[in-house]
Amino acid sequence: MLQNTSVTSVPAPSLTKSLSTTFRTRPLRAKPQRTIRPLKIVALGFAVLLSTAVTLGAPSSASAAVTQTASCVDGGGVRWNAKAVWGNVYTAADGVRRATMDYAGWSTSKSGTVSTDSAVRTYDGSGRLIQELRWTGSFAYGSGATFKVQNPLNPPSSPGKAKITVSLGVNGDGFGNCTMTFTQPAATSTAPSVSDTYEADVITATNRERTSRGLAALSTDACVDKYAEAQAKKMAAESRMYHQDLGPIMDECNLTTVGENVAYGYSNGKAVTAGWMGSTGHRENILNPRYRLIGVGAAQNSQGRWYAAQVFGART
Repeated sequence: MLQNTSVTSVPAPSLTKSLSTTFRTRPLRAKPQRTIRPLKIVALGFAVLLSTAVTLGAPSSASAAVTQTASCVDGGGVRWNAKAVWGNVYTAADGVRRATMDYAGWSTSKSGTVSTDSAVRTYDGSGRLIQELRWTGSFAYGSGATFKVQNPLNPPSSPGKAKITVSLGVNGDGFGNCTMTFTQPAATSTAPSVSDTYEADVITATNRERTSRGLAALSTDACVDKYAEAQAKKMAAESRMYHQDLGPIMDECNLTTVGENVAYGYSNGKAVTAGWMGSTGHRENILNPRYRLIGVGAAQNSQGRWYAAQVFGART
């Protein structure tokens, strides 16, 4: 599924303008106690394009740097198997060196649908808890063939100290859970993570579409990319697709125009770019000659489904 939107600053006082009947319009609202520059929507479209290649269960870890596995037995005697996939270490937009945590997942050989109580916790190098992802529900693990996954926060890099813990048990059985710990590898490979590869493929495919038509290639921008990454992770965490408020991006990144495409259900960066190019509104964003900057985010939800956000901008 795809959505796109694009806005640009104009001197007009209204935040909403009428568009061609090809598109829908919606108002852009300033947040309480926040003033943003007057905006005009110049292209807003919506298209339902579901990919047939939706990844369910455990995502592929072929391009991940390090995969760690562990198992434990809960208080009721159920054995749980878990894995954590660490990607490369990178410098985030805020200047902090972070270790990519592609995903943490678990399964059990217990047959049928298993009522599960889980908690995935992320700790920094000092042992401080920085995130807890809890999930309680029923899941069919296929006798150990299918993994339920979560996308933990990427902790500040601290090899041998930063860690992820996965606690599991059968919900409502009256017995205690068991916990497995996955510590950031001492020497993480520089191989790109699954998300990094997805995002890089979007940028490459987008610029190929532009340059083949005589348009300038887009340059990656840390500020724009920060918002794209955050949007993809929020959509994945909530398992729903929606647009973010573009006003704050214009303000913080000092842009004169900004646009966004979002999607879910596409298994790789090439596929989602092809989907966007097949939809009029999204195609117009990709081929907009005013844009000079790009940021891309890609993240998987707890079922392994990809959510992607593509943010465009220009400063002149």
